[in-house]
Amino acid sequence: IPDSYMATLPKCGKSSVGDSIYRSMNSSGRFFPENLLDCLNIASEHEAVQLADRVEASMYTWRRKACLSNSKNSWNLVKDLMSNTERTDKNYVMAERAETLLFCLKQRYPELSQTSLDICKIQYNKDVGKAVLESYSRVLEGLAF
Repeated sequence: IPDSYMATLPKCGKSSVGDSIYRSMNSSGRFFPENLLDCLNIASEHEAVQLADRVEASMYTWRRKACLSNSKNSWNLVKDLMSNTERTDKNYVMAERAETLLFCLKQRYPELSQTSLDICKIQYNKDVGKAVLESYSRVLEGLAF
């Protein structure tokens, strides 16, 4: 992930996705991204891309926070590996839920244009091979329709 993208991320993932999406993602029960997407009533591709950008930004914000909170000395790291406390970290759980929501969003809207992270990766020559394959698949998908 380019440093310029990481520098533009908000300090809080909640501010990126918004209160209503955050509340449904932060529920104590099981998280159903399909139900959340149904409730959002996304009308256009532009709204879907904006949502994907916000969810992706919050996902990387929560991942960054999870990594910072879990940076410990080697002995504490070994003890935590044995107890598997990483999966109960709130930031880790929220990042996983955001990733699931982003995946479902991309499945629901397969013709979705590139997110700002994808554009940034191409701009800074990160994941060029993946970008080329993705562009070819978009062309083939467009021809199939």
